[in-house]
Amino acid sequence: MTKFVTIKSKRILILSKKLIFHLLTVLLFLSSHSSYAQVYTTTEGQANFKAKMPFNSYIGKSDRLNGIINFETGKVIFKVPVKSIKTDKDKRDEHMYELLEAEKNSEVVFDGKLIDDFDFNKKTNQTVRVKGDFTLAGTTRQITIPINLELVSEGTIQLTASWSLLITDYGLERPSIVFIQVDDKHDLSVVTVLKEN
Repeated sequence: MTKFVTIKSKRILILSKKLIFHLLTVLLFLSSHSSYAQVYTTTEGQANFKAKMPFNSYIGKSDRLNGIINFETGKVIFKVPVKSIKTDKDKRDEHMYELLEAEKNSEVVFDGKLIDDFDFNKKTNQTVRVKGDFTLAGTTRQITIPINLELVSEGTIQLTASWSLLITDYGLERPSIVFIQVDDKHDLSVVTVLKEN
């Protein structure tokens, strides 16, 4: 009888150890999954564009980029109010708002998804691609942009990205200054810090 009780006790001990091991495995999986399933947002990012022309160029800047990256679903949305973009010349800004029909199309919007995964365990800069719809002046085109993400501290990610577009692809006329036309190609960039929600 004592032998049976001892064997039974050993079996219970083995089962308990297995149960503890499986529980620890599940907890580790859930904790690593929850770090991936975080939502990060920004409300005061920088968005810039550079327009070139022979012998000259100018830059448009906004400090009102806002957006969200949901690392669980891969959803990425960024917006810039058109009238927050400034080029340091009021007359040029007014012409730009007219060209972009800012009253009707009040925001420049990117709405897409992450193509690549971001590894929260890496403390280095990672380049991931996002693919989605970029809407400018009421015209939407699908684009793929490489973005650089770096986990600078717990709950804080630095984002930088740059790409180019042709404004004629969005139905826009090339502005001209004293009969000299601005280049069709414009360079865009964004810099922001995303905070965990």
